[in-house]
Amino acid sequence: MPRMNTQTKLVFALEHVAHLHDLFEDNEYAEYLTGHLITLECELERQLANELHKKNPQLGERVQGNNNKEVIKEGIGAIGRIKDQSP
Repeated sequence: MPRMNTQTKLVFALEHVAHLHDLFEDNEYAEYLTGHLITLECELERQLANELHKKNPQLGERVQGNNNKEVIKEGIGAIGRIKDQSP
């Protein structure tokens, strides 16, 4: 079985985090769980944006403040809870 590269692992992790957000919706401790999940989600987004930037240094140049979600959308499109806002 071929090994996954870092970018693929991070994309899969973000997809799983999105599913966890859905699963926690009706949980009695949803606020507590989601708070911790958001920390993980932000770190995964940061790492993925860094990986994408390594492959394409111009990626995100047009994004003010280097927003990780914008860099990811520009680099690979909508994934997990990162939605494509285009009509």
